[in-house]
Amino acid sequence: MRFPLHVVALLLLVASLLINLAFWGGVSTSKVLGPMVPDAVRLQAPLAYTWLVIGDAAARALGVEEPLARFAESQFHDPSRVVESRPLAGGRVLDERSDWLKLVHPLPLILLPIALLLWWRRPRGLKTFGGR
Repeated sequence: MRFPLHVVALLLLVASLLINLAFWGGVSTSKVLGPMVPDAVRLQAPLAYTWLVIGDAAARALGVEEPLARFAESQFHDPSRVVESRPLAGGRVLDERSDWLKLVHPLPLILLPIALLLWWRRPRGLKTFGGR
């Protein structure tokens, strides 16, 4: 029996989506980063702004603003350095975050077509004409 690779790709896709939504939702609900970063990211990084808007809505709906804000602030060495200059806040958030978050940021866009392709090419059972 072959291992279902489409399931692994789907689990990685869901995990990367949740991590992106948690980080960017935490950035938007943070007291330090929240007032400046959304406006700066909106024009500079459309993918990051998409994660920010969806993550913010999810954080407010679930009521987990404080834990996500702490998680987002913990991913920077010095969060106050990020917001020193309002026009540069978006670029600094993208540059100053942890390396593993930089890796996870574009991962859903890569994993979605891979998961769909692996699901489409998944092994299927053998079909026969008889009902035995």
